[in-house]
Amino acid sequence: MENLMFFMVLICEAAIVNTNQDIKSPISDNGKPRILWWTGRLFPHFEEDEKVISCPKGQCISTKLRSKKDDASTRGFIFYGTDLEIEDMPLPRKSYHQWALMHEESPMNNFLFSHSIAISLFNYTATFRRESDYPLTTQFIPSISYLTDRKPIPLSVKNQLRKNGLSAVLYVQSHCGVASDRDRYVKELSQYVGIDSYGTCLQNKELPISLADSEMFENEEFYEFISKYKFHLAFENAICDDYMTEKLFRPLHVGSVPIYKGSLKVKDWIPSDSSVIVVDDFESPAELAKFIQYLDENDEEYLRYLKFKSSEGVTNKLLLETLFQRPWGVNDPDKIDFIEGFECFVCDKVVEHLHFDKEKLNNKTTEALLPKMGSKDHMGCPQPHVSLGNNSNLPATDEWKQYYWVDSYWYAYDLGRALDAMIRSGENSSSNIHTYAMKMRYNNSLIDK
Repeated sequence: MENLMFFMVLICEAAIVNTNQDIKSPISDNGKPRILWWTGRLFPHFEEDEKVISCPKGQCISTKLRSKKDDASTRGFIFYGTDLEIEDMPLPRKSYHQWALMHEESPMNNFLFSHSIAISLFNYTATFRRESDYPLTTQFIPSISYLTDRKPIPLSVKNQLRKNGLSAVLYVQSHCGVASDRDRYVKELSQYVGIDSYGTCLQNKELPISLADSEMFENEEFYEFISKYKFHLAFENAICDDYMTEKLFRPLHVGSVPIYKGSLKVKDWIPSDSSVIVVDDFESPAELAKFIQYLDENDEEYLRYLKFKSSEGVTNKLLLETLFQRPWGVNDPDKIDFIEGFECFVCDKVVEHLHFDKEKLNNKTTEALLPKMGSKDHMGCPQPHVSLGNNSNLPATDEWKQYYWVDSYWYAYDLGRALDAMIRSGENSSSNIHTYAMKMRYNNSLIDK
């Protein structure tokens, strides 16, 4: 046990700079600690630069004013992962600075957090992973009724549309060349089964003019449009456990069977055992196509995938329990949204640590409350990989390879090591972090990989 505690202390000391001066710094503003939204785009108090927020364990001042960075009362920093710029971090980091990361968007937006060395610099996390401190895994499901209440178009109508020339499978995508390499798989699949492909990726059909803008994709007209199809290709732009988006839950909402490729743990979160076709269950696009054709030609088997829309309902206990127990809501007037919810979560942690710091100043025998740090399973996404074949077999001219996803992933690792080193060295700015990263890549004597 003593060895374990010593190891935890080493981890914490690697993430923050500890000095007696830090611990003795006073709190102003009537004892209220301040939380600074370092990346201010999601600052939830639109009409104010600062606001006192009341949370279960106390009050904090929420601010987006960077001029407050060095105030002794500023104890927490919230970062939105997509907007985080590694060259612009709040250094030097004091021992009482608690960093909190919110990143519910695609892991390809910032590969930094997929590496342990980087995510362990954050005390608290709110990500799509269920293991994070404030999990946002079900962010695209407003409620159980969102999945069950809207009834599918009758199968007889879908079958008639098939006879009239509509393909069984729909693909709507205009974000091409992404980290998951989804278009390569879809292109191969289209050799074996008909796919109506809208958007700019693999396009063979034109969307109605009224639906050409993706901002219309949560519009009732778009719901009606996609609900005519028996199957809906739901391929994520990046592969990571628990990273599931509207690409999966929108077709479930309208009653089109998703053909899903993304999170390897997707079955933990679907309405029932037979509600989603998981691409990774099939050895090849050809095998998947055979199964799609089988369901297309067998009404009874196809309808099994829509049973959750009928009296059977959602049978997944984990999904039901998570939606019932989560402390935040989606478009729910009776619940806080997850942005303000995470803000209060961070406030409570800051208040808790402040209380222990004060107790320790008054009583030297009080044990310190060790900072909690994030771990790899709070994001931990794997290196990008081609959807078919091997990365190493790709020609230099391959379109996916031109996006340098693999290089970007591993350079993010270098940046994470560099940021860790800058924090431990007490650097005042991260503006030269790329220089640090290059030194650490090519000079093993600085820090071993």
